[in-house]
Amino acid sequence: MRRGATLCAVLVAAGCAAGEQMHREGLELMQAGRYEQGIAKLHAATGLEPDNHVYRVELLKARERAADRVSRTADQLRFAGKSDEARELYQRAIGLNPSEARALAGLAAIDTERRLAGVIAQAQAAFSRGDIEGAAEQLRLALMENPAQPDALALQRQIEEQRVKAGFAGPVLRSRLTKPVSVQFREASLRMAFEGLSRSTGINFIFDREVRSDLKTTIFARDVSVEDAVDLILLPSQLEKKVLSDNTVLIYPSTAAKQREYQDLVMKTFYLENADVRQTLSLVKTMLKTKDVFIDEKLNLLVMRDTPEVVRIAEKLIAAHDRAEPEVVLELEVFEVSRSRLLELGINWPDQITFGVIDPTGGTLTLADLRNALGRSATTSVSPSPSVTLTARKEDAATNLLSNPRIRVRNREKARVLVGDRLPVISAVITPSAVTPITTETVQYLDVGLKLEIEPQVHLNGQVAIRVNLEVSTASNRRTTANGTTVYDIGTRNASTALRLADGETQVLMGLIRDDDRRSASKVPGIGDLPVLGRLFSSNVDDRQKTEIVLSITPRVVRNVRRADAQVAEFWSGTEAAYRTQPIALRAAPAGERAAEPVSLAPAEKNAVEKKASAKPAPPAAVEFSWSGPAATRVGESFTLSLNAKASEPMSSASLQISYDPLKLAVMEVQEGSLLSQGEARTVFNHKVDPARGRILVSINRGGAAGAVGEGPLVEVTFRPVAEAAGIPVQLSVASPVGTGGRPLDATPGAKHEVSAGR
Repeated sequence: MRRGATLCAVLVAAGCAAGEQMHREGLELMQAGRYEQGIAKLHAATGLEPDNHVYRVELLKARERAADRVSRTADQLRFAGKSDEARELYQRAIGLNPSEARALAGLAAIDTERRLAGVIAQAQAAFSRGDIEGAAEQLRLALMENPAQPDALALQRQIEEQRVKAGFAGPVLRSRLTKPVSVQFREASLRMAFEGLSRSTGINFIFDREVRSDLKTTIFARDVSVEDAVDLILLPSQLEKKVLSDNTVLIYPSTAAKQREYQDLVMKTFYLENADVRQTLSLVKTMLKTKDVFIDEKLNLLVMRDTPEVVRIAEKLIAAHDRAEPEVVLELEVFEVSRSRLLELGINWPDQITFGVIDPTGGTLTLADLRNALGRSATTSVSPSPSVTLTARKEDAATNLLSNPRIRVRNREKARVLVGDRLPVISAVITPSAVTPITTETVQYLDVGLKLEIEPQVHLNGQVAIRVNLEVSTASNRRTTANGTTVYDIGTRNASTALRLADGETQVLMGLIRDDDRRSASKVPGIGDLPVLGRLFSSNVDDRQKTEIVLSITPRVVRNVRRADAQVAEFWSGTEAAYRTQPIALRAAPAGERAAEPVSLAPAEKNAVEKKASAKPAPPAAVEFSWSGPAATRVGESFTLSLNAKASEPMSSASLQISYDPLKLAVMEVQEGSLLSQGEARTVFNHKVDPARGRILVSINRGGAAGAVGEGPLVEVTFRPVAEAAGIPVQLSVASPVGTGGRPLDATPGAKHEVSAGR
């Protein structure tokens, strides 16, 4: 047993030594930046000595520190645009510490940035081909996820500048049709007018059952967009429209009941960076009369639910309101200059002499004893002993006290500076008692010294208005009253003013002077008043003290309010009755797109105009689209539909929107076809699936100067039915092909395919 115990002790000692060696090597590796090897050593040391809590704590600290350092380096690479290198470091950090939150968030941010890059590329392509509203819609979705995305912000500025040049300050909700028309209606039936407009433009108009059939309209407009013409027809008749699709519009009465029934409402969340959420709530309620608003003060969050037009206006209002507050650095210098002069000159004579008789026996002297004092050997005394003191003293002193604080303060916020002491003031309260009175003491602190209170207001021109309150106090003559209360004599000087300085300008405030002049003399009565001889029988003291406070202020503006851009400082907001992001107006169509024949429904000419309204045969489109794929499948089985394009002119890029029923179909995969990549050309293919709205956004760009010509698959989409149904539609709702040189190509959107899903 003794041998076994000895062997165990030897093994334990060897294990401890090995654990200590590994622990030391692990710390050295961590210091050298070899985190993986160092953590492995520390982990091995913990395994050898599982009860050593020091080793375990060092292991946990090493993991956290190493992962944090690697994650911070990855953050810098990600911000510099090196996402691939940042991803590798984030994964390394997770390997060091699987719970590293910064690394997990960084990986998620990289994935989001890559996904948003595709959306921004689509928005850029739409902007390049002139589709301002399509680009703005895609860009708005990207900025909702990352409001600080630099490429999205740059493109947004270009879009806003383009809108301002075109005479608009806000987004415009428009139908997809851009074909210009000329309309000439005189006292025509409203329904007949829309019928003629439908024949000419191909737009379908659906009327609510409460739209009166006897309404008439009069309008004369040439070469205007279809939507402007429709708005001008509806407005006098107090009607509203709702765009259901690219070629279908619902007409309904502009009443509160119908607005609630037909108007779509959107939810928008605003994360405020600078503005106070309560003030922003008041702004939204006052200007937009919206009711469905919620705020979260902890997150500085505002959520509102209203029509898209009101939400767009709210976006601009909040963008103009949510500005960083100005800040200013105040450089202060406070001097207290003290001068004192003391002159004491003269001869101090004793001012009293006491004469007395002392009984040598130590008994009490009576009046009779005083009479016989000389006969009884009593002793007389004089006190104090007469003495004369000559005084000649002169003192000069000068003291400079300097306080030089430099503080940074926000606009309209008070900054306080105290340079001094907090003196305790003790007060005692005595409560009577039958046995012993009870004494209760209370301690309060009194601020004594230099107290400065400053409130700046930064103006847009860079000047700073400042309110200054200055107090300089001194405490002296500490006393204790009969009831035990400690009190001081407080001397104070105050100054309050308001001034306005330019950025960097220095102002000196002075003149707070206290001048004390004390003179005193001690004289021998009578002889001390003589003109010359009196100096020998008097003592004079002259004490003069003078103090002055000097305050120097220099403001330096760190950040001022940035004026709102033109597009958010002034924009259209509709009328008193209805909010709109654009005015009701007729805008002329671009040159070269004039309507060939006017649409007119004057009563006497109705039949003739209806004949004219029949459109001439349109020339064949440059790009034609069609679908190919199965017409029937099973629920849960994937199938692929191919969107084919036939291009008679060279096509270099295309932006597409595919609509489907998200309740019946799920998108599994979206792949590029072979048409635009013919000839081994390099292409950039981006897509985004929006299952909430049931749409797929696709952008394809072909590299090189030459475009693709011919027929072939453009996009291949793999679906999976999730519900049993017959005739599930898949439709190409938007098609914007672009030829060489950025020239838009005519296309025929609307290609549709139906598939049935069974069991």
